Amino acid sequence: MSTRPFPPAAPSTRTPGPPEPDRPTFSGLAIGFVTAALLVIALLTRGAGVIGIAVLFLIFVPMEKLFAFRPQKVFRRGFLTDLTHLLVNNVLITVGVLVAVVVAMIPFFWLRHLDIAGALPPATAVVLAAAIVLVGQYWAHRLTHQVPLLWRFHSVHHSIENMDWLASGRLHPIDQVFTHGAVVIPLYLLGFNGNVFGGVVVFFTLLALFQHANVRIRFPVVRWVINTPEWHHWHHALDREAINKNFGTPVIDKLFGTAYMPRGQWPSGFGTTEPVPPVGYVRQLAYPFTKAARTGRASGQEGDAARVVPSTVQS
Repeated sequence: MSTRPFPPAAPSTRTPGPPEPDRPTFSGLAIGFVTAALLVIALLTRGAGVIGIAVLFLIFVPMEKLFAFRPQKVFRRGFLTDLTHLLVNNVLITVGVLVAVVVAMIPFFWLRHLDIAGALPPATAVVLAAAIVLVGQYWAHRLTHQVPLLWRFHSVHHSIENMDWLASGRLHPIDQVFTHGAVVIPLYLLGFNGNVFGGVVVFFTLLALFQHANVRIRFPVVRWVINTPEWHHWHHALDREAINKNFGTPVIDKLFGTAYMPRGQWPSGFGTTEPVPPVGYVRQLAYPFTKAARTGRASGQEGDAARVVPSTVQS
């Protein structure tokens, strides 16, 4: 395990939008009130979740201070927005995935009754489940970069300009229903039980927290085996050579030719030039449905077209 000196901080690359009014607008106040209400409701109703986040805070904040990739404030801009994502999204994503599973069952319910997973030797079933999880997650994630409609939702996650453990929660629920569904639906139809689903959720949650952490620690032995902050930070990098790289685990990306992790180098900065609102939970949820998201432009300026594979960009 080794560390590197701090890289220079990169200036924000967010596409400038129209100037914000000096006085609060009615819509702005309404959106702010709704966001605050959702955060309060989540804090009051999700006791276990609040305790869990408090424990994560006590683990990751000291680690990020000791091994910071780039010095930044703990209570940075967007802290409350990302905290709201982390507390509220879980409920929305769970409901969405359940709906997706039910819809998928309608034409393929017969497949579930075959109980393919139960008929396999335990070791073989574990290998099959792992393959579905790793390959399914990779292609679902890759499609969110290749398909313009899916990118509109996934770009909310790529609007992160300050990488840390909390930023891992900035996810549009529809984006996550798609990527989770690509893994959960095949597992369910093949006969895997709830324990497998629970394991998948825990795995991806812990992985997301760790790989987004603001740490400069490198893991020389396993850096091409498991996801590390070094690996996933390149996925969020603004550096052109890193665009559309590192969608899944290093092994799977190597297999499909999308791995990128140059030795001894770090990203120059993070974010997207798509006009995703930098703060505001409700604003970020509404963004994919706006004209700016559909056109990839803000105030007549180009959005982050480089994030979408050129062959799939719509004119």
